[in-house]
Amino acid sequence: MPISQTLLPWLPALLIAALSAAALAATTVPAVSNAAKQRRLAGLAILGVLALGTTVWQAWAAGREIARLKQNDRSTELAAQVTALEQQVAKLKESTRVRALDAEVAARLADFLRPSGPRTVVISCIPNDIEAYEYATEIAAALKSAKWDARGPETTMMFGKIRAMGVNIFDEGAPGSDTVKILVAAFVKFAIPYQIRVPPSAAPHSGAVELFVGTRPVQPETAAVETQR
Repeated sequence: MPISQTLLPWLPALLIAALSAAALAATTVPAVSNAAKQRRLAGLAILGVLALGTTVWQAWAAGREIARLKQNDRSTELAAQVTALEQQVAKLKESTRVRALDAEVAARLADFLRPSGPRTVVISCIPNDIEAYEYATEIAAALKSAKWDARGPETTMMFGKIRAMGVNIFDEGAPGSDTVKILVAAFVKFAIPYQIRVPPSAAPHSGAVELFVGTRPVQPETAAVETQR
């Protein structure tokens, strides 16, 4: 640390102490000529001005140092940048995460659904998507293990190009049917992402509950590239 910064906090106090000592000495010294008194008063005045000046200087220097620290303090900005990066990483992980039904979860799902079977469910997925097809196959296997009439998986475009991590539930029977309620309860219990959707008007109605696996969501940059193709 520079010497000026080390002495700066103490300099006004030293000058004030010197001023007090000089004033005390002036009162105890025997009477002298007017010229000597004037010299002493001038010296006291100079010490007073120096003490006041260094006090003002100290306040100014401290203000500049505080301003410099505030200008260089980028902790808030860096924290915002870290938060933004964490959000981007989370989105990237979400877009690249492979959907899968763990073997243990699949077995517990089957045990949960078995008492309410057999029920007819059609499982389908988007064409030309291996990851979606494998996930749909695992769901179909779990439902078949529960002794449900699980048909598929088959590929179809009748539900459009849905991009979602969860299983899309289309109730083609009576709205709010027991099958949908049972599936939703099972998906909630075993933390399987899902979304209930309304079947497209142009889609053929089989009368069964449809479970459709769409494509995983993608980042905006990737979507822009795919749009240009």
